[in-house]
Parts: sequence; structure tokens; C-alpha cells
Amino acid sequence: MKGDGGRRSGRDFPGRFPFLLANFLIGDIQTGIMPLMSIDFLLVEHWKSGQAGIVLAFGSMVLLLFQPLAGDLADRIVSKRAFFLVLAFFFAFGCLLLYGHPSFGRAMLSQLFLGLSQAGAMPVLGAVAMGLVGSEGFPRVTGLAQGAGHAGSVFGAASVLLIADHGSFFSIFVYYALTAILAGIVLLGVPGTAIDPFRAREAGADQTVLPISRVMTPSVFILFIVLLFFFVANTAMLPLAGDKLSGIYPFESPARVMAFLMFVTQGIMIPCSLLAPSLVRRPGTAPVFLTVCLLVLGLRGTVLSGARTMGGILGAQFLDGTIIGVFSVLLPVLVAELARNTGRFNLLQGFAGAVVSAGATLSQLLSGHLLDLLGIDRTLLVLAGVAFVGSIFSLTTWEPRRTTPPSGP
Repeated sequence: MKGDGGRRSGRDFPGRFPFLLANFLIGDIQTGIMPLMSIDFLLVEHWKSGQAGIVLAFGSMVLLLFQPLAGDLADRIVSKRAFFLVLAFFFAFGCLLLYGHPSFGRAMLSQLFLGLSQAGAMPVLGAVAMGLVGSEGFPRVTGLAQGAGHAGSVFGAASVLLIADHGSFFSIFVYYALTAILAGIVLLGVPGTAIDPFRAREAGADQTVLPISRVMTPSVFILFIVLLFFFVANTAMLPLAGDKLSGIYPFESPARVMAFLMFVTQGIMIPCSLLAPSLVRRPGTAPVFLTVCLLVLGLRGTVLSGARTMGGILGAQFLDGTIIGVFSVLLPVLVAELARNTGRFNLLQGFAGAVVSAGATLSQLLSGHLLDLLGIDRTLLVLAGVAFVGSIFSLTTWEPRRTTPPSGP
């Protein structure tokens, strides 16, 4: 069942343009929707912070819980393009539910559909990439896909800046809805016959799918703990940077401030994502760069804590773009290494995504409590400390060689 696609380098493959364009379009909406929804609820709809927090926390919980199931579905469902199209319509429906002045119930329903769609999007696109080129070409294709996604985020941030100047907040959500549907339609341009369903899930030569108990090795659990450290430290830093920049320029709208920061950060991520595959060309090198990313993340939090000017904040965001640009390629490549010959690649991607969501939720909760007690600068130092502790854990627990589960039943 494994054809010549297993030997593709990742430079050229069937459906290259529609695949990368779909990543461009989905990157546009993945990064921006949640911060803008928070701004909409608090500053436009004038909700109480507790009410807005419940709605956003519910969306995060849906995202967290559904990701392992979405990864399993991405492994099992042969028609991955159709699955992605359904997820795109879920996202669009969630955006359109925010029309007018949404009630609490309608906002919760919106979060349900947005969470379901976001949980499945990345595992499905990862499955398509693996199914098209196999493990040899996967790092290069992942770098191209992440570069396209970050370019889409830059385009989206510029679009949000333009819409914020000339339209309503709901106009931004309509834009996101249309972009999601277009991404789902564009992916249909990838030839379905070119996506090998067994290669897409990293099954062995005999197409064996291992039980989950044999996939959850010590290396997998170490990865999950490192991811938790990373996203507890990372997620709250961008909103805190936005708060600091808003303090420097109090007359700018919050939407413009966030869009500007996303524009700068995502622009830096593009070249970093394209260069990252060369860093992890040899198996076993990804954990090294994961540790380095945590160290640089700690440095970013420290710089951001002391920043008093736009230049200082943008310097910290330069570090952010560098870290996440590399990390966005490292993570799926590392998961692919750990899932080799198990047939559970996308399920592991789903579990990793759930850990990322858990870390992001904990980061927001932690920073929210610390802000009242310590203020922005000391909260950033605490988050930097979490990153430094995570780097020590990563450095002392990863084995120097790749750990791949056996391929037998």
C-alpha cells in the first residue's frame, strides 16, 4: 500500500499548492479568534469579566477534550478532505453565532462549534501531509505548512487591522467564517488518491495498528510534561504584552494593539518555520531544540517584564516569533518520531494538542490570579521561571536517542 510517496522529499508532491493554501487560510483564523472574542465580550458587549471568562473557558475545555478524539478520527477516517470541510463549516457557524449582541447561551454554543473545529483542524492537516509524503518528507512539508500558516496569520492580522478601522467586530468574525469555508473548499484540490491512509497514520510496513497502551511510552509522557511547562509559560505572555503596549499607547483600540503584535510576531515565525526542518533533519535532535526553545521562552518573559518602550516589547516579540516558528515544526516532527510504526500518529497529535490546551488554560488562570497580586511585570517573571524550570526538566529527562515503539502486535 505504500507507494512512491514514501520516498518523496517534500519538495514536490501531489496537491502541493492547495495543501499549502489551505494551511495559509487556516493559519489566518487559528491564532486570532480567541483574543478578539475576549476583547469583544469585555470591551464591546461590556460583559462582566467572570461571565466572559466562563464562556472562553468552556471553549478551551471543548478544545482540550475533543482533541484526542479528533486525532483518532483523523487516523480512522479515510476521506480526510471531507472531514476537514465539515470542521471548516463548524468554525464558520461558530463565528456567525456571534451576530448582533449574543446571549450567554448563544456565545456558549459558538464556543462549542469553534472548539470542535479547532481541535480537529491540525490533526487532519498533519494526517494529509504524512499521507502525501511519508516520514522522510514530513519535516520539510511541515516546515512549508507552518510557514504558510504563519504567513496566513500575518495576512489575517493585517486584514483585522483594516476591518477594525472600517467595520464592526462582527465583520471580523464574518471574515473568519468565510476564510474557514474557503480553506475547506481549497483542500479538496489535493488528490484524494494521493493520501495513503496507512502512511497518514504512521502504520508499519504490515499496516499494524498498536493498542494505545503500547504507544504511551515514557518518552511520550516526558513530551507531554515538557509541553505543559511550555504552554503554561507561553500562552499568557502575548495578552500581557498587549496590556503593556496598550499602557504605552492608551488611545489605540485594543483590537488594533493585538493585531499589530500578532502581525509582528507571525511575520518573524515565517522564516523560522521554513528553516526549522534543517535543524531536525537527524532523528533524535528535536528534544535538544525543544529544550532551547524553553530557555529562550524564559528569556523572552524576562525581557518583556523589564520592557518600558515599544522597542523593548517588540524585542520580546521577536524572541516569541523565533521560538514558536521553530516549535511549530518541532512538535509534529517529534510526535511523528515517537509514533513511528504504531499507526497512532494522529491520535498522539490529538493528545499532544490536549496537553497544549491544558497548558494554555492553566496559563490564563495563573496569570489572571497573579495579576491582581503581583502586577504585570512580576507575573511575567513567574511565567519566565516556569519556562526555565521546564528547560531543566527537559534537559535532564530526554534520552539522547530517539525512542520508537516496536512495530509488532
